[in-house]
Amino acid sequence: MSGSGERWTRERQFSRDLDDSMRLSRDSTPDRDLPRNKTKRIKINNDKEAQVLQFHDRISEVLICTVCLANPSVEVYQCHYGHLMCIGCFYRLLADARIKDEQARCPKCRVDISRSSCARNLAVEQTLSELLTECIYCNCTMSRGKLSIHSKECKSRPVTCLFNMVGCSWTGPVHQQHSHLEECDFQSKPCREVMGQFSKHEKRHDEQIDKYRKVTNFMSQQKMQITDVILNPHRTDDFLPQLYYESSKFNLFGQYWLVRGRIQGDEHNFQRSLSLKIFQKGKNPIEIEYCFLRDPYCTVQIKPEVQKHCFTNDDGETEYHELKLVNPLEVNNLLAEKSIKLRLYMAQVN
Repeated sequence: MSGSGERWTRERQFSRDLDDSMRLSRDSTPDRDLPRNKTKRIKINNDKEAQVLQFHDRISEVLICTVCLANPSVEVYQCHYGHLMCIGCFYRLLADARIKDEQARCPKCRVDISRSSCARNLAVEQTLSELLTECIYCNCTMSRGKLSIHSKECKSRPVTCLFNMVGCSWTGPVHQQHSHLEECDFQSKPCREVMGQFSKHEKRHDEQIDKYRKVTNFMSQQKMQITDVILNPHRTDDFLPQLYYESSKFNLFGQYWLVRGRIQGDEHNFQRSLSLKIFQKGKNPIEIEYCFLRDPYCTVQIKPEVQKHCFTNDDGETEYHELKLVNPLEVNNLLAEKSIKLRLYMAQVN
């Protein structure tokens, strides 16, 4: 009886040792602290995340601009057969065709494209806004639609020192700005060493104030007249015809005037500009100030600049002056239209 009991005790102890050995073996695996069903669930979730990322990558490869081969971040246009173009490339194609005097075509299928034949694809725009992307500052993953808001609040976005106006060249993430300020040498520099930097900033500030003051004084002129000018495209009679714009005659201050525009930069030039000049269709001497601004239905933002000219019997036209745009690339938006519509403010100088 005692022998069988002793054998039963040894078998039970062996079973316990075997269980402990198996438990230690399980503890050596990466998921030792998790139950089996939970470990399996995590692997399934990881597989699903990988599939989602692969799906996003495939969608990103499909929804690209046929011109720049990048995912559009703003408005998306499509041709008759559905090929996508971001708004910048779309206006660029139309502007190139205007300069070369050709019909604009889709670079993928060669079908004719124009402002009237192409439409925005709102479904693609919404889909692109939901695709995942990474913040270039902190590498956080988020939807493209939230990226613009996050970039303004990201704690790793680059900023400059608060004393950059007096010469500090430090640039770093915003969360390090406070620690830099505690060690910045420029906050304790004497005034005589930083007055030179202040003078440069003050000079630029004064130039901006002078421009605004000039525009304000111009808009306060007593003899002021306004008209909307429509510039239509024309071609010169040269061997290689050049594009220029010209308006019909209009009447201001009892005289007839005409506006002409020319383009700087051809279809191979990425930087383009539009310059304008005014012709006087008469012989009456008059001194004027004038300024071109955008038409009420135009979306292109124009920087107001006041020009002055004295018309005489021998001088009936102004010089060409560049139309300054807030975004210089938007000159393609003007060229893409059938005509350029501007508003002309003209004041007679006493």
